[in-house]
Amino acid sequence: MSQENTFKKIRNELEDIPIVDIHTHLNPLQLKSNDLSEVVLYHYIATELVTSGMPQEILSIKDPDERVRRSLPFLKNIKNTSTFWALKRILSKLFNFDEELSENTFNKLQERFQAFEKNLNGVNFLKEKVKIKKAFLTLQFSDINTTFDSSFFTGSLRIEKLSKDISLEDLRKLEEVFSLEVKNSKDLREGISIVFEKFKNKLSSVAISLNPSELILEDYEEKQVDDTISKVKSGKQLSFEGKVYLLSFVVNEFLKLLKDSKVTFQLMLSVERPVVGASPPDYAIVVNEPKQLLSLCSLFHKYKEVKFDLISASKVQTHEIDVVTKNYPNVFSSGFWWYSYYPSIMEERTVEKLQMLPMNKWCAFFSDAYVPEWSYGKAQLTKYQLAITLTNLVEREYFSKDLAVEVAENLLYKNAIDIYNLK
Repeated sequence: MSQENTFKKIRNELEDIPIVDIHTHLNPLQLKSNDLSEVVLYHYIATELVTSGMPQEILSIKDPDERVRRSLPFLKNIKNTSTFWALKRILSKLFNFDEELSENTFNKLQERFQAFEKNLNGVNFLKEKVKIKKAFLTLQFSDINTTFDSSFFTGSLRIEKLSKDISLEDLRKLEEVFSLEVKNSKDLREGISIVFEKFKNKLSSVAISLNPSELILEDYEEKQVDDTISKVKSGKQLSFEGKVYLLSFVVNEFLKLLKDSKVTFQLMLSVERPVVGASPPDYAIVVNEPKQLLSLCSLFHKYKEVKFDLISASKVQTHEIDVVTKNYPNVFSSGFWWYSYYPSIMEERTVEKLQMLPMNKWCAFFSDAYVPEWSYGKAQLTKYQLAITLTNLVEREYFSKDLAVEVAENLLYKNAIDIYNLK
C-alpha cells in the first residue's frame, strides 16, 4: 500500500474518533463568537501579527470590525504559520469562504460569518462537527453562576487567584462570597475547604499555571504564610519568597483534599508571563527551570493518591517531563500547548511519547479555545498532524495500521476518560 493510501485510510479513521477537550476557555452561556475579531484575531494569531510588524494599537481599537479591517494588510506575513492554516480551515469549512482576506473581500467574509453564527447551536456544533464528547470549562473560585450542562461540560478550577496571584481584591472576594474572614493560614485553609466543597461535584480537575521560577515547597512554616496573608490584607506587594510560601501552602491544601476525591491536578508549565516588551496580547516566553521539575517530583511522591497531568509549552522540557511520566504511575502528560502547537514539534513529541511511554499515559488534544470555531480549528490541526505521524510510523513498520488507530483512540479520547475519571 502506498504511503498516500495509508495516510488517507488513517486520516479517515481519525475523523470519526471522538475527542475530550481537557482545557478550554469556552463560555457555556455564550457558545458562539460575538464578532469576527474573536475568530480572526484569536490571541495566537494576534501575537503573530504584532511580531510581524502590525502596530499593537490596532488590538486596542474598540470597534471589532475596524480591528479586523486594520489587521488585514498584515495577514500576508503569517500565511506560512500553522495557526494561520487552522484559521483558513475555519474560514473555508465553516464559513464557506475560500478567498484571500483583504479589504475587498471583508464584507463577503462578514456576511458568511454572520450567516454561520445565526444558525449556530454551540453544543450541537461541538458534538457533531468537532466530535467532542466532553469539554472542560475554566472556572474561578469567585464564579457565582456555575450553571452548565454537566452531561457535556465539566469544570477545571483555576487556583492562581487563591495563591501566587492573590490580590487584596481577590481576598475580599473570597471573604464576601463564602462569608468568612481570612486573617491567617487557618482561615485560608477553611476558605480553601469551602471553595472545594462548593465546586467538587462540578470538577474533573484543579489547575494552575506556574511560571518557571515558581517552586512548590514541601516544608514551610505557617507563620510565613500568616505574614504573607497580612501583607495581602494591607495591600502590600508580595516578595518572591512570600508568593512561594503562599503558593506552596495553597497547593498542598488542595492536594490534601484531592487525595480523597476523583479530581485530577493539572499543572501548566514552562511559560513565563508577563514578560515586558514581548508581543501582545501574550507577553509571554518559554523558559525551562530544572529546579522546578525536581521540586514537583517530591510533590508527586508525597501525594501518590492524586493524579497529576503535566502540560508544557516547551519543546526542550518535553523529554524531561516524559521521563518523569515514565517514572511516576500517578503522573501523566498532555497536549500541545501554546508554543508547542506547531506540526514539527507535535510530530517530534508524539513519536517520543509513543516510543517511551505506555499509550495510556498521555492525551494528545486540548483546544485552549475561547470560541467554538477555534475548537474546530485546533481539532483539525491535531488530527491532521497525528494522521501524518502515525502514517510515518506505519510505513517504517513500527506500528501496524490497526495499532495506529488504536493509539489514536487512546490519545484523543480514552485516556482522558481514565485520567480525569470521566466514566
